[in-house]
Amino acid sequence: MAAPLRFAQLQTALVRGSIDPVYLLEGAETYFHEEAMRLLEGAVVAPCAAGINRHVLDGQETDLAELLDLASTYPMGPGHRLILVRQAGRLRAESVDPLKTYLASPNPRTCLVFSDVEYDERRAVYKALAAAARRVLCAPLRDESQVAAWVRERLRARSYGIAEELAEAIAVGLAGAGLARLDAELLKLMSAIGAPRPVEAKDLEILADVPRVGSVFQVALLALQGDRGAAIRDLRALLDSGEQPPAMLGAMAWYVRSALKARAASDRRIPTRDLYPLYGLSPSRADQFRSEVGWATTGQLRRALRLCKEADREIKGFGSKRPAHALERLVHGIARATGRAR
Repeated sequence: MAAPLRFAQLQTALVRGSIDPVYLLEGAETYFHEEAMRLLEGAVVAPCAAGINRHVLDGQETDLAELLDLASTYPMGPGHRLILVRQAGRLRAESVDPLKTYLASPNPRTCLVFSDVEYDERRAVYKALAAAARRVLCAPLRDESQVAAWVRERLRARSYGIAEELAEAIAVGLAGAGLARLDAELLKLMSAIGAPRPVEAKDLEILADVPRVGSVFQVALLALQGDRGAAIRDLRALLDSGEQPPAMLGAMAWYVRSALKARAASDRRIPTRDLYPLYGLSPSRADQFRSEVGWATTGQLRRALRLCKEADREIKGFGSKRPAHALERLVHGIARATGRAR
């Protein structure tokens, strides 16, 4: 059984012209499913033949036997047939044996693609596909650092540059929104900018939930440095401008968590080449955190992160009726935790 591919590996394989006869797209990130099917269509079917050799089926309305009969039929003309099966986990099947037979010797002129964000892995159909098809993992990106890297790459592909801290602001501001929503926001950003150029901080004002994340990072930095007065002043100004406490807390927690990663990497003397694979930090960002809060110990930063988690419980209704007060208590707590309160 071939090793599963990550989405980026599928992209590379298709650029090289390596196309498998059967794919199983699995994982909860809808964006990767849609992009994988789009890329496969571009690689398999000529645009002039899409009307006759491209088929899109719904698993809950399709019988497995009928699907395999179509897959076994040669396409019109000299090209290939592409069959996309959405909601493939709901395929109707009286027996899985015909599928196993087909997978053992698939039609070389058909590319059969099964896509579903939530398969029942107990079903015989899934087990047969997982054992013989080329699996493509469409899992969500794990954390903000991966999302920020995706933002940079997405913009770079369109010739738009962006600084790391701005990409991180976008990733934190739209955390949990999904890549489809994020991609739509980036397209809106590029449309507003016009001709490709480096993205500036003021450009982010067009993005929903993102504009002031960089300012919230500054609140976290001031709190860690023990400057409660400035931190509270900036915090209140952000709240007065309409910023939402949950989003602000998420940005503050991200800053503290990233500072902790930089501290841990420094303590362990992690080589520069391993910073991103192990901690999701580029060398320049790690250096920046060390410059800003490098004096803070691992223990202090862990206490500050625990305070962020406590504030999260408060804001969600387990202790505070005024989220703004919870954020102010967080600032005071972080300042005390760092040992540099003033």
